[in-house]
Amino acid sequence: MKIYAPNITERIKYAMDLVLKQVCLFDYEYVSKEEMIPGDVLINYSGEFIESSFQVHPHGLLFENEIKKFDVSFKYGGKEKLKLFTTEFDDLGFDVFSASFFLATRFEEYWKYTSDKHDRYTSNISLASKLGYLHLPLINIWGEVLKEKLKSHFERLELRKHTFKIINTIDVDNAWAYLNKGTLRASGALAKAGIQLKLSEIGDRAKVLSSGKNDPYDTYDYLKKVQAEKGVESIYFFLLGDKGEFDKNVPYTSLALQRMINQISRYATIGIHPSYGSYLNPKQLEKEIERLNSITDNEVNQSRKHFLKLNIPGTYRNLERAGITNDYSMGYADNIGFRASICTPYTFFDILQNKVLNLTIHPFAYMDGTLNEYLGLSIEDAKEKVASLKQQVKEVGGVFIGIWHNETVTDKGIWKGWRAVYEDAIT
Repeated sequence: MKIYAPNITERIKYAMDLVLKQVCLFDYEYVSKEEMIPGDVLINYSGEFIESSFQVHPHGLLFENEIKKFDVSFKYGGKEKLKLFTTEFDDLGFDVFSASFFLATRFEEYWKYTSDKHDRYTSNISLASKLGYLHLPLINIWGEVLKEKLKSHFERLELRKHTFKIINTIDVDNAWAYLNKGTLRASGALAKAGIQLKLSEIGDRAKVLSSGKNDPYDTYDYLKKVQAEKGVESIYFFLLGDKGEFDKNVPYTSLALQRMINQISRYATIGIHPSYGSYLNPKQLEKEIERLNSITDNEVNQSRKHFLKLNIPGTYRNLERAGITNDYSMGYADNIGFRASICTPYTFFDILQNKVLNLTIHPFAYMDGTLNEYLGLSIEDAKEKVASLKQQVKEVGGVFIGIWHNETVTDKGIWKGWRAVYEDAIT
């Protein structure tokens, strides 16, 4: 495949690579007018007429360097579901390259916005929420439409497809509810429970600490068993930060925690769960990664941010500098769906630096706490929502990723019955 554009900018290079190579699986090269050969499979990304080419009129975004706010044109309908950056008198009806660039880079998150109490960008202010496409991996859907139209235009063009895949991911914010917290923390927690008259918690804590009753958050045997039964790839992200208001994990110095991490590493991939306290703090981030490296005696390159505290592009710059090459934080805490409107791994483009980072983004579609606590769904409704998202991903051969925690598959308290949601989701 050949690509013609009058001016090949860094934005154009990224957008073409994203859409044509990463999503559509095409190989391509750029050509000038003088290098064109009659009969070429040619995408003409310009306003000029070139005979027999497949033309996409540029919106202009990819030829700019600014990050100014603007209104995005759109049109509902067709196999595309929704077209953004609409065009006229070309072969597609919208600038798929500008639209995909806008969504995948999270362009709108560079604009001024009001964050939540955890300094997070929330789903309700996104264009995807306002236009009703948050549940759709639009970039992948557009890729399928583009391939179909290119095949119709160039019959000899060979098409390739992605293979649908499920990745099971577990965040370990707190390895145990009561065990291995240290004497001071255990005594303090017991005293607090007494003051608040949480008698059942006092009883459970005493049984676990004194009589060997299983710790409620110790669901690792169950998770391992289900992983083996389903034959699903799994990644565990461990929180190893310093104690803080939102970082209440077992100390990283705990020998029991270190043994458990190494045991899990024998049958699953291990990643770092950068703490709340590491947010935009590169030194703390590097410290936590080094802790995991020393425990496993391996170089960690996978991450997902605790509390999904994601600042674009700051978080990704820090991760790249710290040696992380794969991140799984792209999604929302307050809603389900596709934050970047894509369900396949993709490289990230830093708009301010105008360059591609050495970081692959793995978007997730839902989180357990979102289903149960943010949205307040029943077990059956949660199953249906997850199944619907999974079907969207399956139709485009994407990667279906959800977030679960060792403490949300306890089958107790507010999580009673939720193992059924978990097992359906990873099947």
